Amino acid sequence: MIDREPSWTYTWAWLVLVAAGGCVADDSLPPDGPAWDDQPGVDEPVHEEIGEEEEVTALFAPSQSVWVAATTGPCSTAVVAGLAEQLIDEVECVRPGTMARIDATPGVSLSASTFPYLQGPAADGLRRAAATRAVTINSGLRTVVQQYVLYTWYVRGRCTSVVTLAAAPGRSNHEAGLAVDVANYDAAYTALTSHGFRWLGNGDPVHYDYVAGGVDLRSLSVQAFQRLWNRNHPEAPLAEDGAWGPSTEAAVAQAPSAGFAAGASCGAGVGGEVAIEVYWSRGADGRYALRALADPRVARVEYRVDGYVIGGASRADGDNFPDDYGFTVEAAERHFEVVGFDADDQRVGHGVGLLDVTAGTGVYIKQMGRRLYEIGLERAPAGVAAIEVRADGYLLTDAVAGTTRSARGAVRSTFNQLGSRQFTITTFAADGAVRGTLRRTFTLE
Repeated sequence: MIDREPSWTYTWAWLVLVAAGGCVADDSLPPDGPAWDDQPGVDEPVHEEIGEEEEVTALFAPSQSVWVAATTGPCSTAVVAGLAEQLIDEVECVRPGTMARIDATPGVSLSASTFPYLQGPAADGLRRAAATRAVTINSGLRTVVQQYVLYTWYVRGRCTSVVTLAAAPGRSNHEAGLAVDVANYDAAYTALTSHGFRWLGNGDPVHYDYVAGGVDLRSLSVQAFQRLWNRNHPEAPLAEDGAWGPSTEAAVAQAPSAGFAAGASCGAGVGGEVAIEVYWSRGADGRYALRALADPRVARVEYRVDGYVIGGASRADGDNFPDDYGFTVEAAERHFEVVGFDADDQRVGHGVGLLDVTAGTGVYIKQMGRRLYEIGLERAPAGVAAIEVRADGYLLTDAVAGTTRSARGAVRSTFNQLGSRQFTITTFAADGAVRGTLRRTFTLE
């Protein structure tokens, strides 16, 4: 049975929904329609940042509910980033091709807390605007769980330096993926308004809405949560109607901030490709055994290093697509890829890694799933008892061991910030003394 604590929000959310005439259909309102009523003051400012160490700690706390994260956690929506990512993936399952990433858009800079997604048309408008004027974004898309966190802060008087007024979940136009808050809002005005964005005005000067396309996704974000909840809680199902009400609010409060055990139904994220788990091992003869694990729709794979095809296998060869390869030249930081194709030979999956081709100690980075990577050492010296891994200076926690110092010679972590990252691997002797440091740069996808 769903615990209905905290009851104070139910009445308020119910009154807001009644006053608004019920839940807005997911594509029935243009962004300048009457229910587009986000209020000034809800914006997450530039100074709202969270270190990856704190972020990863929140992500790997499955016993921590969204309610606990919102009422006791740091003042950043990153406390529910793991669950928010699952919601984006589920939205893509329901409506493929809806969302687009904006963190690699030329001319666009994001604050540390900005969730890097917008609807496709808005992302395209932003790309065209940024081609004429650099744009710095403090806030973009918020999923319903991120909006729940903001609204909880507002109602309880928490995190007042971040939020002074917030719309109830299901009512903020940031949830539609068509709104951005811009740090250089004055300098970027002409560029943005010339490419489909409307400035909200002096009441909320940082805020721009994209009005040249897209659909109202606010109820779809709610429905995505309902679908995820039902997949993980068949004993207490929610109506998958996209309406924010007491039952859905109670479920959000109890949901794990790190994300559900069973994620998106289709296995594909933004861009539509499934993540492929990659791995390899070096034999005594110097040849590498190449393997991959993929969604059933992947019928064959190609193995590539630095852009060159070095092998491949079909599912008929084995469910782990076995192959092997011998390199003629040893070199560090080789870019490893697995590309998956379906039965019609259409590309449907992708996985990446970093491979040190060497008979000695090598660093590896292997993609294990959506945003999930393992960083470790191959053939570590006998005196190495443990390692620590930092990404851009932030100490990571190993999801397997639950500690920052890993005795298994590897650290597995889910990353919210993709793109180019600087990794530092520090090795330790059994007595805790530092033995050495290795550094690698790798682009997470």
